Amino acid sequence: MPAPASLPKWPTLHLERALGGVVCGVDEAGCAPIAGPVVAAAVILPKGPKPRQLRGLNDSKLLSPAQREKYFEIIHRIGEVGVGIASVEEIDRFNILRADMLAMQRSVESLSRAAGRVPDHALVDGRSKPALPCRVEPLVKGDRRSLSIAAASVIAKVVRDQFMQELAQVYPAYGWRSNVGYGTDVHYLGLLRHGPTEHHRRSFAPLNTLFGQHGPKLDRFSFRPFDPPPDLRGIELLGLRRDLLAVFEGNGHHVGVVKNLRGNWTFQSVGYGDDHEPVNGGGPCAACHGVRLASPARKSVVRALFEQLG
Repeated sequence: MPAPASLPKWPTLHLERALGGVVCGVDEAGCAPIAGPVVAAAVILPKGPKPRQLRGLNDSKLLSPAQREKYFEIIHRIGEVGVGIASVEEIDRFNILRADMLAMQRSVESLSRAAGRVPDHALVDGRSKPALPCRVEPLVKGDRRSLSIAAASVIAKVVRDQFMQELAQVYPAYGWRSNVGYGTDVHYLGLLRHGPTEHHRRSFAPLNTLFGQHGPKLDRFSFRPFDPPPDLRGIELLGLRRDLLAVFEGNGHHVGVVKNLRGNWTFQSVGYGDDHEPVNGGGPCAACHGVRLASPARKSVVRALFEQLG
């Protein structure tokens, strides 16, 4: 088997020039989050040498938010851009792969309307080939190889992040301003406290288990201050992610999480203020904050808390 080709230091226009004709780069943002739509972008860059304004442009994941905003403006100014979106409802009705392909199709349709022409070729990040009105060339790690795909990755990322940050003003409990819908600790605990919104993907874990027909009865859990001591013998664990479990004492009060940090399972305490907002490192189990556990098993958690609290 031949060795995989090494990645260039910066994305180039070599592939676009080799294909000839009108070439667009296509990429998406938002396949992995548990909330929000998937957004795709298609970009045609100017013919000729690499634009000087795009020096430093790379895969959007390697750029800071400020850099992405800068290139977002430049790409719109010098290139031709189309954006396509597949909704949460479409993600849940079809699946994320089909929704991703829909968003890509819509981005190229949008680009064709804006440019007044259909591209001859589309360089698409990844292995899949969306049904497009032109020749499709899938390219693994394309956002590191093709400048057009890198440009599309920036457009898709910025559009989606802006949308999620606008939603964060309406739904502040899930941390979308910073996590933009990804499954962070804050997001999962927000789900437990407030339940899902219309913008959550019900087909994704842990929503499909926590809030499905056969999910646990979450109304027995409490997220507010309470008078200690906690009932440690009745400890209950609720899995949120492979490396994250919520911990409830015997009366259903939330007292912390069990989390895998760099290969070590630890207990992190959580308390609640008078405003019912969570306080990391607080609560009746604050003395146990940061305690290392032998395993995430219930008996290990109970033993560790008893050793610290008596």
